[in-house]
Amino acid sequence: MHIDEQFDGNSAGLMNRVPVDPYEIEREAVIAMLEREQRSLTASLIALALMAVGVAAMPNPLPMTVLLALRFCSFLYTRKAAARLEQLARARQPMRSARWIVVFAMSLTGVTLGLMLWPPPPDGSMVAVNLVRGVVLVAATLIAVTLAALPAARDAMLASFWLTTFGYYLFHPGVQHPALIAILALLVIGIRIYSSSTGLHIRSAAQMLVENRQLSEDLADALAHAEFLSWRDPLTGLFNRRKLFEETRMEHSALSRHLLTIDLDRFKTINDTFGHGVGDHVLIATADTIREWCHAVGGTSEHHAFRLGGEEFLVIVRGLDDVEVAEAAERLRLRIAGLEDQFEQYPDIAISASIGLATWRFGEGMDDALLRADIACYEAKNTGRNQVRRAA
Repeated sequence: MHIDEQFDGNSAGLMNRVPVDPYEIEREAVIAMLEREQRSLTASLIALALMAVGVAAMPNPLPMTVLLALRFCSFLYTRKAAARLEQLARARQPMRSARWIVVFAMSLTGVTLGLMLWPPPPDGSMVAVNLVRGVVLVAATLIAVTLAALPAARDAMLASFWLTTFGYYLFHPGVQHPALIAILALLVIGIRIYSSSTGLHIRSAAQMLVENRQLSEDLADALAHAEFLSWRDPLTGLFNRRKLFEETRMEHSALSRHLLTIDLDRFKTINDTFGHGVGDHVLIATADTIREWCHAVGGTSEHHAFRLGGEEFLVIVRGLDDVEVAEAAERLRLRIAGLEDQFEQYPDIAISASIGLATWRFGEGMDDALLRADIACYEAKNTGRNQVRRAA
């Protein structure tokens, strides 16, 4: 793909932006959720401490202590599963299996929270019982809101929480009043609705973040491309005149320097006979040949090629002596003449170049050296074309 095609592609990309990757939105939402979960660590520990206080105040704390221990183990397991999910999300690795582990962990969380609502002993302190129950409901709400960006894990937690408490009614119908189960069901539904709204806000924020990031990347690419085109010829990809003037202003090389001015012979005839499209392809093929020649000519890697305009090219060659650069210029002339083989569908096309060679003396201005190279190129054209002439 040539430079002009790249430019057209980038322009179209900015005008018709590709939709953002759903995975990136999901990833940012998960990361935001996990960051919220980390910030809620203190609240989770306080909730566990308050549950422990309520359990300790009961007359026979051993059964509830076992349930509290299960709740604590579930808490640790959930933290580990969430940490693994965050690690994968930040590394942009597949998260499917880790997400299902979080769903399982949150199901255990719902079960252990529900177990903390185990029917209290008849002689239990109402303060202690209500403390435990209040903390459980608050904890379930906070966890559901925190998990708003992972609806499967949130719903698994809420469902297992309610089913556990509903199990009490099935197995202990004389202990739990049916109205309490209905009230708890309404509370779970309310928590679900509230957390769903929070989840929508988290996903909207994640989508906006991803879109803004992509827009920033698109703008950065466009600016880089614009800067690239400011010193590149859009058709051939070679340096342009602006880059030439910048290059010569910063010329401090101690290597020997030569200028090669290259002018395609009878290029106007190619355009008039075969059309400007073919002419453009000839220019591109010539530029590619010059570029490849610069890489293969030896001496130094600091050979720079420019398109001066139309069918005129310039190469600054460094590190070659007079004999080496003359031999290299002749090889370049032969390569350009050989481009006719690439246009076999146009049997009458004639491609060749006249090359002017001049030494760029130290302390000499670029304009003077370029003038002598141009004069040599004119002499090559006026004395038969398709040849190399050295400046006097």
